[in-house]
Amino acid sequence: MGYDLGIRYVLQSERMGHEVPGMRGVYAHITPCMRAELRDALQGAWETSLDERARRAECPAVAVLDGILARRGAAASKIGSYLAPKIGH
Repeated sequence: MGYDLGIRYVLQSERMGHEVPGMRGVYAHITPCMRAELRDALQGAWETSLDERARRAECPAVAVLDGILARRGAAASKIGSYLAPKIGH
């Protein structure tokens, strides 16, 4: 699922390390409010993805994610995650 977070072009460009060309770049300024909007949008997308993951019982277990979901009140998977042994060791 994709998210359209409504983040302004100048802030997107800065986050990706791109320069905004021309006059648009000269007069575009990032404000603290814009950063707060980005933070809130990303937090909302993260929480939505956690809720969606919690609803999918068929997903494979991931220990770190299961721990986060457990703190949110979702049941952790009964299948535990593990690190696979390296071949030849």
